[in-house]
Amino acid sequence: MQRGPGSGVPTASGAIALALAVDTVTAEVITAMRDAGIRPLLLKGPSIAQWLYRDGVARPYGDSDLLVPPDSYRRAGAILRGLGFRSLGYLSQQHSDSDAWTRSDHAYVDLHRSLVGADASPDVVWEEISATTQLLRVGGIDVEVLAIPGRVLHVALHAAQHGVDDEQPLQDLRRAVLTVDDAVWREAAEMARRVDALPAFATGLRLEPVGTLLAEQLELPATRQSLVGLRAGPHVPVAVTLERLATETSLRARARLLFAALFPPPDYMRKWAAGRMGPSSGTGRRARFSLGLAYLWRPIWILLRLPRAMTTVHRVRRGRTKTAT
Repeated sequence: MQRGPGSGVPTASGAIALALAVDTVTAEVITAMRDAGIRPLLLKGPSIAQWLYRDGVARPYGDSDLLVPPDSYRRAGAILRGLGFRSLGYLSQQHSDSDAWTRSDHAYVDLHRSLVGADASPDVVWEEISATTQLLRVGGIDVEVLAIPGRVLHVALHAAQHGVDDEQPLQDLRRAVLTVDDAVWREAAEMARRVDALPAFATGLRLEPVGTLLAEQLELPATRQSLVGLRAGPHVPVAVTLERLATETSLRARARLLFAALFPPPDYMRKWAAGRMGPSSGTGRRARFSLGLAYLWRPIWILLRLPRAMTTVHRVRRGRTKTAT
């Protein structure tokens, strides 16, 4: 199963086949977690596709995004390990409350204990998000998904997280702004306030012209805090890594972060390379050669994006300084 977000735009039939495969994995993982007494919530994927893409336009997704209670996060990881998954160990260095897992059949699960952009404690976020949910049939079972206000909140936060370089979250945002009532957006804004995510929520909305008008109507703040401004700009991964390198106080921590950025685990590199160098084919020596090329290309890819990333970091820092004064 080839992961969608990093593998180009699939055909309509390819998107359907991929979604069915992902839904099967989702049902497998959720069933195993429920059997262990863990309550997972499904984020994005079919809950977005069936909600915002009823006009028949394919909304591809290539992984299962699950939110679990913070006190179950480690146990949920152990469940994934028992199902044959391995932690990529890279996503967690970018977002401390998330990690990506993969398996030999190319199944991917992104496991979360909070939402990126929410600065409240994971316990507060979970209590707020899980208070009202809906059931959706996925992979032959009923799974819990976010209620519409929670989905609206997550759509805006997801856009802010990925910024202007990623079209799919922006497309989700456009559709949500055009189809969801203002009253629901106000409810989502209140949720954002309660989980300390209002800056990211407002920033995500303002990435799109239609969202900018809505943000003004909702009287959302215009300031950007923390890493929100970086995540909303171009070349997000490089800019965020630069900011984290600058703010780390330990030389060892900086070295670990830099090494992880330049040389992520092989499973992550295969996924990363699929969207930039094309999916690798073959096995054995040919696959190892393709992986080696990906590792050679990654430092060059980072260097090409470094100037704009540095400009983005500088601009966001100046904006924060002006806000503080």
